[in-house]
Amino acid sequence: MRENPRLLLGAASPRLVVVEPAGSPAEPARRREARIFSLMALVLGLAYLIWLSRLVLVSRGSPDIFFFAAESLSYLLLCLLSYSTWRLWSPRLGNPESQARLSVDILVPCCGEPLEIIQTTLKAVRRITYHPLEVYVLDDAGSEAVAGLAQSLGFHYLSRPQAGLPRADSKSGNLNFGMSESRGELILVLDADQVPAPEILNRLVGFFGQPQVGYVQSKQAFFLPEGDPFYNRDKVFYETIQLSNDQANAVISCGSGVIYRRQALEEIGGFASWNLLEDFTSSYELASRGWRGVYYPHALSRGLAPATLAGVYHQRFQWCLDTMRLFFWDNPLFKSGLSWQQKTNFLVVMMSYLTSGLVFPVFYTAPLLVYWRGQSCVLGDELTYGVLRGAYVLATILMFRYLFFGKEPLRQFKMLCSLFPVHALAIVAALFYPPGRKPVYRVNNLQPFTSHGSWWHLAPHLGFIFLHVSLPVLALWLGWAEPRLIFFNSIFSALIIWIMGDLVLAVMIRPKWRPAMDPRQVYG
Repeated sequence: MRENPRLLLGAASPRLVVVEPAGSPAEPARRREARIFSLMALVLGLAYLIWLSRLVLVSRGSPDIFFFAAESLSYLLLCLLSYSTWRLWSPRLGNPESQARLSVDILVPCCGEPLEIIQTTLKAVRRITYHPLEVYVLDDAGSEAVAGLAQSLGFHYLSRPQAGLPRADSKSGNLNFGMSESRGELILVLDADQVPAPEILNRLVGFFGQPQVGYVQSKQAFFLPEGDPFYNRDKVFYETIQLSNDQANAVISCGSGVIYRRQALEEIGGFASWNLLEDFTSSYELASRGWRGVYYPHALSRGLAPATLAGVYHQRFQWCLDTMRLFFWDNPLFKSGLSWQQKTNFLVVMMSYLTSGLVFPVFYTAPLLVYWRGQSCVLGDELTYGVLRGAYVLATILMFRYLFFGKEPLRQFKMLCSLFPVHALAIVAALFYPPGRKPVYRVNNLQPFTSHGSWWHLAPHLGFIFLHVSLPVLALWLGWAEPRLIFFNSIFSALIIWIMGDLVLAVMIRPKWRPAMDPRQVYG
């Protein structure tokens, strides 16, 4: 895509204008170059692993074995990514015309979010131009203020607490409650902080002219400060991975700005509730039942994103926990109804979390052990290691450069590397929550405008940075390792410090907001 859709919102009266980008003439050439460098990276990576395996078999040291396992898992993720994106096409340039006026219900679940946030969203919903349409505000907090707001706008107000029902299964239970009380042929889900465009349904409903389409997910967009310090925009996922998923019929529902066919949801028993969040799991189940998922790669709503590291940790922990519960307890490899291409695309997301939580900590720790022990399986073969690993890394960088052109893949990689503590905890937690034993769900963005620091969340990063600065000096001073090994290792230490430094700076520097993007003004 040459340019992103533009979202224009005024502080007093949110207004979202969608401009669909035209396909770039250079895209076929970039895809061809991405394939070439993908093959190069895979061949060089395999050669490197074969060479490294011989050294590990000789040394048989535990640190070397863990290091080889980490390198192998990273290579597996690269193989899956290459396969899943091999036939990646350009984004769809338009949307089909709707021949029939299918009835739509909009479900807006909420549970204690600030009233001004809910009010801004509901006023934007009021401006949606599609008919026939019914709106249901699903308030799990049972707020009288929200009830009055919904009724003043002519919307249906439903509340499980006020109806004397338990708040079982959190958001998914709330959505299933709303689904049971509504009758529309299609169901659009909007989170309480998602401001929709007036034309959102006009653009999405047409896809349901194809009877096999079960759900359509639009691209996510957010109110973000300048520089997007925590990379909430995630262009790699929303502008490349989801396009690949669309081709494989493995589109992942993001929980908001997504519209479902009621018949499809009824076939799987409603919104999936065994996992913490309903989005990924529902789309996963629908895909396995043969329903078609469509990705619409243009933003039709804009919402809030975590503004602090604590908020990012909370959100990403829940995402990773849900994904890993699927990986451990309902793995795509053994999921009936999925094609091999669908299995691969779902595994890419799962393996990225495994790499972040399990592989990167090994890479961060390995150089420290070398400083301390003075031993490494590559001792004496540093030059060969540097050439083989360097060529493999260079080919991978070039692959990402063309595959994710303009999507800031380096920022995405750094963020994935830096989220290792929360992803590691979520992976471990997923093992203790099999089906039937559900984790506790906590609502995001209950305090969306806070700007307090999150320093204690940086303890693992600051600890690693300190060790990678101090241990090379101690190893040289105390003679723990040979100078050439210390020098060689210090290159990796510098790289690790550089990667983690981005997150440290993001917490240190106070974010700057442009007025049209400042949620304190938009939701004021």
